[in-house]
Amino acid sequence: MTAGLALLAALAAIVLAALASLFFAAGAGPWQGNGAYLLSIAGFTLYQAALSTVLSLLFGGLVALALARRRFRGQRVLLALFGVATALPAIVAVFAFAGILGRAGAANRLLEAVGLPGIPIYGLTGILLVHVFFNGAFAARVLLAALEAVPGEHWRLASALGMPSGAVFRLIDWPVMRRDMPALALLVFIACATSFTIPLTLGGGPGSATFEVAIYQAIHSDADFGRAALLALMQIGAMAILVGLAAPLLATAREGGAIGRRIERPDRQGLWLRLQDGAVLGAAALLVLPPLAAVAAAGRGLLGRLDARVPQALATSLAVAFLAAALSLAAALVLSRARGALAAAGSRGTARLVGIAPLLTLATPPLALAAGLYVIARWLGLAGLVAMPALILVNAMMALPFVHRLVDPPMALAQARYGRLADSLGMAGLTRLRLIEWPLLGPSAAAAFAFAMALSLGDLGVVALFGSEGLVTLPSLLYAKLGSYRIAEADGIAALLAGLVLILFLAADLLGRRHARDR
Repeated sequence: MTAGLALLAALAAIVLAALASLFFAAGAGPWQGNGAYLLSIAGFTLYQAALSTVLSLLFGGLVALALARRRFRGQRVLLALFGVATALPAIVAVFAFAGILGRAGAANRLLEAVGLPGIPIYGLTGILLVHVFFNGAFAARVLLAALEAVPGEHWRLASALGMPSGAVFRLIDWPVMRRDMPALALLVFIACATSFTIPLTLGGGPGSATFEVAIYQAIHSDADFGRAALLALMQIGAMAILVGLAAPLLATAREGGAIGRRIERPDRQGLWLRLQDGAVLGAAALLVLPPLAAVAAAGRGLLGRLDARVPQALATSLAVAFLAAALSLAAALVLSRARGALAAAGSRGTARLVGIAPLLTLATPPLALAAGLYVIARWLGLAGLVAMPALILVNAMMALPFVHRLVDPPMALAQARYGRLADSLGMAGLTRLRLIEWPLLGPSAAAAFAFAMALSLGDLGVVALFGSEGLVTLPSLLYAKLGSYRIAEADGIAALLAGLVLILFLAADLLGRRHARDR
């Protein structure tokens, strides 16, 4: 309990110290004349996040309904590809879309050949497209799982009553989807509002800058720490409100149905509905398959396209990912144990605070956090040593909400089953973890570790700010290759990075499914 509260206080102290250092480093100048600029940044951030959320949920809802109503060859493959789409690092997805919809991209060449205007990849259109690629596929899987968890008795009753398709949607599908929509919408909105790599590479100019991109530009290009701190506070305020709204919705995870379970629905016969579902699934395939095919094609001749810095970047990426995942998992375990102990002791309010605390790290801009740590290290004369620790710490903090959400339910189960017995025997620390918690926790902890490593491997944010010849990761090297138009070398790095991340996500998914079966 004490360790969890101490960790919570340490996280808050790190964030506050980092932001305070930016303000102290800035002086008074940056506070003058920034009103219109700050409002434009806030306006575009919220506008593109809102549009991305609406489009992602609309896309995900239509695809989930179509997949729930239809059974066809290759359906499991399409579902697996949706999972692959959510697993790709953002920089790899941007690379793939640029190759398809860039000025010399295959899709735009085809459109021009038939006399149609090309699809612009840079600016708001490109940002929305890639956000829907990620979040639409994620929303489709979440909503499909909810639809396939509907009891079979509901469908048998609907068939017996001869319900038309409109009534099936109104009385069965929509209530299920509406239940999960608010939490899903808030998660997607937060993900789009805090996105960095996609607006940075596809924004096309200052008018398309989000909070994260503006913080990066303020620190990296202008050394304007005050503007960065002010932007960070604005983002923290907005995201903290959203996380606070999302926390009650995310407090308890619902059990989902097994995706792909056969359900006899009564709304599969109408010709119009068949045509509609076919069009939706065709559009989904056109959005998801070409970028994945581009990444797969980039893997051809992989070894022949890698330059001499790739081994160093690979080693650095793996080391950062491993350490960040280990730190994030340890923090999640400490917080989960503290929450259980506080709840058992009757301090339910404090227990809820500890339970939602990891979500608040989503509200903290990682670039501002890393920059503040750099300023503190510079004051201490340790500026040359801060890049790697800052990269590990920030990646660990960004993965903490997801890791905590995976390990907290089995930790709560262990507390409920064996907590009083362990307390009466005086079990604590590693002994309690090994004998009481790990038998229930092991598969989820392994899945969370793999998930955190995958997230860290694909991160571009902090290393884009502090990367140098001595600190190069695979995402930063890929970004550099794209910036210098060395596409052949970028192909190999994208394929290597995608392969590593997909292996980790597949491992996390496999371990998570095994844990679900064991429970």
